[in-house]
Amino acid sequence: MKYLKMLGLAAIAAAALMAFAGAGTASATELTCGSSLCAVGTTFHSVSIGKAVLDAPFGNVECESTVHGHVTDPGSPTTTAKVELTEIIWTNCGSDNVVTLAKGTLEIHTEESTPAPNVSANNGTVTSTGAEVTVEHVGTHCIFKTNGTDLGTLTGSANTGGTPKFDISATIPRSGGRSGVFCGSSAPWTGSYTIDAPMTGNVD
Repeated sequence: MKYLKMLGLAAIAAAALMAFAGAGTASATELTCGSSLCAVGTTFHSVSIGKAVLDAPFGNVECESTVHGHVTDPGSPTTTAKVELTEIIWTNCGSDNVVTLAKGTLEIHTEESTPAPNVSANNGTVTSTGAEVTVEHVGTHCIFKTNGTDLGTLTGSANTGGTPKFDISATIPRSGGRSGVFCGSSAPWTGSYTIDAPMTGNVD
């Protein structure tokens, strides 16, 4: 009887260990292009759908934008996917002046489906580090910079039925600027982007 009890306790401990191990892989990501992993160096290119909006304390800044980069790590069962950005262009900003000072990197994390755990929904959440933008708006000058900042959701081709889509709903911290406290400590940024390279992409 004692032996059976020990076996039962061992089984419970093993199950708990497996559950913990499964939870530990939840941050793993595999970025796929078509039916296989995206190759290192794969082009990443996205264009805003209409205008993205920075809802800053000093007023709204609205621009169209284009983002360009390449995959540096497609991810694996134990790591997350990464994209190095090489260009962020802001256009049609009206009288505002928006300039990219640093591009930074994106990290993509698998968004698991519910209720089943550890099952990919073909979507991912995206964080940004090191992207820095200077904004001038009716005499106000502010600089904003990402640092592990949650940007929003990347919806895979399996769910869009076409090219991937990136929906941004983020709060970007202020890092500087001549206008100091008038810039506030952060500003919400919203917008939607079509990803036209890779043309077919999912997050597993």
